[in-house]
Amino acid sequence: MSNTQIEMTQKVLNSLSRPDKGQQAVEYCWVKNPRLRIVVTKTSMRWVVRFSWKGQRYYQSLGTFPEMKFAEFNQLAYQFIADVQSGAYRKGSRLTVHQFFNEIAVPYSRKHHRDHQTFLSRSKRVMKTMGNKRLADITRRDIEAFLNSCSGLANATVNRYQAFLSKLFSMAVEHDIIAKSPVKGIRKLIENNAKDRVLSSKEVESFCRYACDDSNFLHATALMISLLTGMRIGNVITMTRTMLADDLSSVLLPMTKSGKSQRIYLSSPAQSLLRKCLRISFNDWVFPSLVNQGDHIAYPRACIERIQRAMKEEGTLEAPFTIHDLRRTYATTMLIATNDIRLAQQSLGHSNISVTERYAYYQNTHLAHASQQTVDAMLPNFQFS
Repeated sequence: MSNTQIEMTQKVLNSLSRPDKGQQAVEYCWVKNPRLRIVVTKTSMRWVVRFSWKGQRYYQSLGTFPEMKFAEFNQLAYQFIADVQSGAYRKGSRLTVHQFFNEIAVPYSRKHHRDHQTFLSRSKRVMKTMGNKRLADITRRDIEAFLNSCSGLANATVNRYQAFLSKLFSMAVEHDIIAKSPVKGIRKLIENNAKDRVLSSKEVESFCRYACDDSNFLHATALMISLLTGMRIGNVITMTRTMLADDLSSVLLPMTKSGKSQRIYLSSPAQSLLRKCLRISFNDWVFPSLVNQGDHIAYPRACIERIQRAMKEEGTLEAPFTIHDLRRTYATTMLIATNDIRLAQQSLGHSNISVTERYAYYQNTHLAHASQQTVDAMLPNFQFS
């Protein structure tokens, strides 16, 4: 590496030549302080600090140019040097929010979160705002400013971002990087979660007709399975062959939203639809993606919108509904059909699965019968081909 001294102006930096691919990186020192440097490769320009203190060498990469301007790098570099010289330096305390997220939070989420992709998606807005800040420098005011910047979103969505931040900084506390989470004490927004949208029998029949005729068979069938079993759509689209019983009488979900496993009993129409899916499935997913190789289908949002447009044109749509309302419709219909709220709770996985297993024979028989009763009550006249 070269130790050529240069002025760190934008004009000088933009004029620096890049080494060819495979050649050694070139390191330039700031003429006013050689400890502040920029390392130039074929594809990047990285800000680094390199110096010795009391016989020990220190090196820290702080960002890239032009994403990080020299003024910001200069401030971070002097803070790093001061921390080392004062004895306050610890590797963890130097981590930025983005570095901590990538090194600690992402591996944790991949291993423990049922919906890892949602966790990653939620991080984008956070990282854009505070990703380059040191984790230890984030204050409650920073968190509140970020949440206020989300004011255009629904209260429930803002609360999900707050939950994301709470988890992230709680992990930083657990790793002894910070003493207290800056999210602690911030009150969540009031959510209007009162929802009671349940499809009428006329709407259910219309929904099934248009789902059966939809151009996207896998997406439409996934919606139908959600309606006929009460399963969350996330559990439906991630269903694999190995979760299904050999006779398709049930599906065992290894982990639901509650973090527990759950067995779902399948009615005859649900079994029939799954057999059709399995005939065209070309891998272990029951609903394989035709776009992303090796993955399952995406959230069938466009499909349910098509179905509702057709229902509206027909005059059978009483009011718009969400995919989750299909689960709510199943639960309500089961309660009416069986007059047993305990069965409905167990079918939806709202009770502890170990309690269900204590009465396995009695409960399993009734759960299977309740599932068939529910679909019969929901679609008394509909014939599945």
